[in-house]
Amino acid sequence: MTTTVRETVIETRCELSNISWETYESLLRDYENSGALRFTYDKGELVIMSPLPEHEGYTRLIELSLAALADELDLPILGLGSTTFRRSDLERGFEADAAFYVQNLERVRGRSTFDLQSGPPPDLVVEIEITRSALDKLDLFAAFGAPEVWRYDGSRLEIRVLEVGGYLVAAESRVLPGATAEALTALLAEGRESQFVVPLRRMREWARGLLEEVGK
Repeated sequence: MTTTVRETVIETRCELSNISWETYESLLRDYENSGALRFTYDKGELVIMSPLPEHEGYTRLIELSLAALADELDLPILGLGSTTFRRSDLERGFEADAAFYVQNLERVRGRSTFDLQSGPPPDLVVEIEITRSALDKLDLFAAFGAPEVWRYDGSRLEIRVLEVGGYLVAAESRVLPGATAEALTALLAEGRESQFVVPLRRMREWARGLLEEVGK
């Protein structure tokens, strides 16, 4: 087993190699009530990450912006936070910073567990990656068939949509029409300047502004 630990002002990651699927599932059980750690597993490679306040601040801003935009669109949305998604047949599992069902909401409504071998993956996965993991998470999300991924690196949000062969960069979301990478990047910069305190009124104004631009 190989272990690498990296600490920054943003987060701490522990990267482990040659970890069995059974060990991964055991760790999930041991820490299932702990919101302090995130586990990503890919065929023996395990990354354990402890997000710090800045990381969580960006996540909450994105969640609020999605809620405001969905409300303005009158579009039902289910946010599952960092729910664990895993498939033993693929020997892969992840806990995104945030995950949402929109188009496939009715297929999962009322569920308390999410078996991705028989049910759909989340329509949208959000990843805050201030520092990069050794794992190729886009490849991981593609294996699950997640239609869209938003990635933010601390300065720029990137929207990626799943096509044959992998994810392609897109200017605008397919899951939430009107949400653009440019507008989301500007919103996150505004949130950073305000130390992540953004009134809900401002979020609604932002969402309306996006929809007005789309309607022109």
